[in-house]
Amino acid sequence: MSHTERGGLPQRLRQCHSLKSFAQNFLLWSMAGQKIFLHNERVPRVCNISFNEKRCMFSCRMCPYNEQHVREHYGNASFMDLETVDAIIDSFPDDSYYSFDMSSIGETLEFEQIGEAIRRMKTRRPRVNTIVSTNGVLLTEEMFLALSRSGLDSLQVSLFAENAADHRMITGTTSFDRVKRNLEHAGDLKKRLGLARPYLQTFMIECRENRHSGPAFLEHWSKYVDKAFLRPMYNAGRQIEGMTQVHEPLPKPRRYPCIMPWYSTAVRSTGEVLPCYMYHWHERAWDMSLGNVREKPIADLWRGKDFTDFRKAHLSLDLADYPVCETCDLWAAYTNVWTRDNGSFSYRGVQPGDFLRRAPEHRGG
Repeated sequence: MSHTERGGLPQRLRQCHSLKSFAQNFLLWSMAGQKIFLHNERVPRVCNISFNEKRCMFSCRMCPYNEQHVREHYGNASFMDLETVDAIIDSFPDDSYYSFDMSSIGETLEFEQIGEAIRRMKTRRPRVNTIVSTNGVLLTEEMFLALSRSGLDSLQVSLFAENAADHRMITGTTSFDRVKRNLEHAGDLKKRLGLARPYLQTFMIECRENRHSGPAFLEHWSKYVDKAFLRPMYNAGRQIEGMTQVHEPLPKPRRYPCIMPWYSTAVRSTGEVLPCYMYHWHERAWDMSLGNVREKPIADLWRGKDFTDFRKAHLSLDLADYPVCETCDLWAAYTNVWTRDNGSFSYRGVQPGDFLRRAPEHRGG
């Protein structure tokens, strides 16, 4: 998930259009805030949008795209049409609590209509956060200015590494110097022109092998972007050669339900709605769809039988019908908001004591 800019007190107060957006801005430190923020029954907080599915120019070690059968599956390019974009927009309330998180299968900036798609989002749902993730190869001056004119809220450049050698090891490319120039120029351009948007951010994937370079990454990029940060690597149930996750995974007996079925969903370029973003990558999940946004709004699908069954499977941890979830470890990256009785899990909502109980370290928000 991408970071979103919360801003100072006046800005955060202006963003409070609902109880959920208030929790997002002021209560995430508490268990009450985490519960309100993460658990959604009406519509997902985050809609991951893949404008295009095609072979990626990168072959990152930690990405399932690195596997040959996945790359072959996306050999034929598919691009979203603007009617599908409109259907996604219509599915969400105009509230700063929600986010359109655009991170394509392939490179997001290869979508030729990206400026128009974002312009429609910001015209019809101006309060909803719009976030584009890119590897930065195509982030020319022309592209950056087009994204700024579209009203894009946040642009996240996945730089991955502090230096060219680590970047090549992670991505399998020699594009580090090009991406670095593009990002530095974008940062300089934003300052020189006094552009308020997009909020510019970049991150390094932190693993045990490269964590020593984290301070240098933060020092350099803090001069150019609004936010530079380190993102811990999660292996999502896969062993990744040359990269070891920093955090210690929880032992399997302590597993609790993943919050993703209550928090976010993903939409393919065709409009097909997936149980989770990770379902883009698994061959047993490529034909799995919980409906199409062009036929039914996401809110209706979210409350429908297929999503309900998906959630029930997570509450019982009986995930045999959901192959991606069986081995994925993203469940451990978010706050445990569940109550367990007699072996099964349930959500009891916010209790009075939750407002005083500090939440453990969390990824959500």
